[in-house]
Amino acid sequence: MLIFAHRGASGYEVENTLAAMEKALSINVQAIELDVYNIEGELFVFHDRRLETKTTGRGVTHLASKDELSKVTIQQHSIPTLWQVMTLIRGRCIVNIELKGYHTAEPLVAIYPKLISELNFTAEQLLISSFNQPYLSVVKQHLPHARVAPILAGVPLHYAESVTALDAYSIHVDLHFVTHEMVQDAHQRGAKIYVYTVDNPEDIHALKGLGVDGIFSNYPDKAAIVLTNCSHDNSHTTSHEKWFG
Repeated sequence: MLIFAHRGASGYEVENTLAAMEKALSINVQAIELDVYNIEGELFVFHDRRLETKTTGRGVTHLASKDELSKVTIQQHSIPTLWQVMTLIRGRCIVNIELKGYHTAEPLVAIYPKLISELNFTAEQLLISSFNQPYLSVVKQHLPHARVAPILAGVPLHYAESVTALDAYSIHVDLHFVTHEMVQDAHQRGAKIYVYTVDNPEDIHALKGLGVDGIFSNYPDKAAIVLTNCSHDNSHTTSHEKWFG
């Protein structure tokens, strides 16, 4: 099972900061997930729609200027650009870039080739996800070989149908809505299914039993230990038939 460091190692350091990414790399994570907003044509790594929820700034994130963001801090940390984060990681693990804000597809398409040619990433190490499926469609139109993933926070009528429509590599599902039918349908469509956000050991055991391919965790090192123990001791495996619908 693949474990993503959710917004970097956000259980240990401030989410989506360079410190969180450095911590994730220091504990040898397999993959890192992060969120991006388009600020005056450049992608910045941040999660929330409004700045005041996490930073010293105020206002709607995507309406801020680069100058305004340069003066904003998150517990003494600055908001990094995607390029800064990717320069730090430099091909050492898989990176899931979530297109969070408005108009993020075009700058992602522009920077994507440079991540491969200049920062030692391979196409297999770059996974582009979003709740905004039209953005993923734009990415696939310009970058047919790019790996994309729709994100779901509910159970659609036809389960993982969006995988087929987008030629997606994976589908990312909220822990509260993952079901046996969703997992089965994703796999039948040839896609991986990754579940967010998972820190509880019982949930990890149950998801392993359910057959999901990966999880997003704030404590990826602890999640890895749980998975190792799960593999060695089947007596603690939670019945996934009862745990999920």
